[in-house]
Amino acid sequence: MKNVSLITWLAIAFSPCGLISAQDAAIFPVAVVNMDKVFKTHQPLLDKQAPIKTAAVELEKNVQLRNVELETVVNKLRAAQPGSPEAQRLQQQGAKLQAELQQFVQKERGDLQKREAAIFLDLYRQLEEEVRKYAKAKGIKLVIRQQEASLDDNQPLAQILASLNRSIIYEDGLDITEEILKALDARAASDKKE
Repeated sequence: MKNVSLITWLAIAFSPCGLISAQDAAIFPVAVVNMDKVFKTHQPLLDKQAPIKTAAVELEKNVQLRNVELETVVNKLRAAQPGSPEAQRLQQQGAKLQAELQQFVQKERGDLQKREAAIFLDLYRQLEEEVRKYAKAKGIKLVIRQQEASLDDNQPLAQILASLNRSIIYEDGLDITEEILKALDARAASDKKE
């Protein structure tokens, strides 16, 4: 029993009282779901994210406009006589515009993040349910989250580190992502009909 695989070890470790033999553990039903692929390709998710992306672009445009307004006041302040009533008025106006801009950005970005979080939470609940149904139907006892990861020298350091730290280095024939995506698509189509 020197060459016990991870799957064999998991099967023995998680069996009641460890009563599964190494032979039985070799066929321990395990699957993986590539969450990155789900997030990048599930069209109903992408459709729900589209208005948020549009709102984010509009927010950036509004921020730029407000920044121009603030810069105009700052430029007038630079041109004003220091200590003059005009300079004091412009300084107060600039401080007010800057505070309003910070509050606006914080509120709007927070709202966008909440909307996006709600979309992801809804998808994740649906995903869990579909994975549970699929796993029960196929006799799968363990489904592990897999992340897309490639080791490319031209990637940013953060992506390289994420690839190096992934929990699944190799799998062959355990990926059920496509089946789960089909189930999610069918669910979305059914929800549209209702």
